[in-house]
Amino acid sequence: MDAYVYGVTRSAAAPPPSTTGVDGQTVEAVFENGLAAIVSDAPSVPVKASRRNLMAHSQVLQAVSDQRCVLPMRFGVVMPGRAAVREELLGLHAAALLAQLDELDGLVELDVRALSSEEGLLRAAVAGRSDITRLRAQLEGQPLEATYYERIRLGELVAQAVGDVREAIAARIADELEPHAAVAQRDDPQHEHVLASLAFLVERDRVKEFDAAVERLGAQLGSDVRLRYVGPLPPHSFVDLSAELEAEAWA
Repeated sequence: MDAYVYGVTRSAAAPPPSTTGVDGQTVEAVFENGLAAIVSDAPSVPVKASRRNLMAHSQVLQAVSDQRCVLPMRFGVVMPGRAAVREELLGLHAAALLAQLDELDGLVELDVRALSSEEGLLRAAVAGRSDITRLRAQLEGQPLEATYYERIRLGELVAQAVGDVREAIAARIADELEPHAAVAQRDDPQHEHVLASLAFLVERDRVKEFDAAVERLGAQLGSDVRLRYVGPLPPHSFVDLSAELEAEAWA
């Protein structure tokens, strides 16, 4: 039976979680070289990226991460049986995997996104921009045909101002929260209402300190900006075993 792989942890850690895996399969561990790969059967390949399976993948990794450091795989990684997991993943790449576990031990990922409505974003972008205010006033009530190029210019100025707001918010989040983290990474926003998206690696015993910093920052940013805060999580943003290993280990 093909093996669906969730992630890799140390073999000396606690046993795999009791939560159900993708396609309702039982989760177990494959051991080799002081490592444990968290796996389940994969009765059909490719594994369907249904909401239920995506949630199961995340819940398995979260259950492991709640107990100890785990190197997460992206969704959908399947290897041709447990022997392949043991030999091609844990055997061939033991040194690299153990090194990453050493590096990330005691750290968890915390994700922070800044959100705003379109109206709130435009309000923040235009605030203090007298050039935009003047040009808007000049164009008010003027025929479209006669002011075509001026309106293009207005759109360019607004787009630039929106970009400046996004950059300023991302920089503000980084400045306020990086002192409470070991590592920070800025990601590209995946939605127009997302002003900024950042991931932080934080020591487990500093999570409450980070929580308090996020709460303070949210109050300071005002009503037009809302922070969405998720974690603790496995270090998804800081580990990509799939891309690194799949070319050698599996198709």
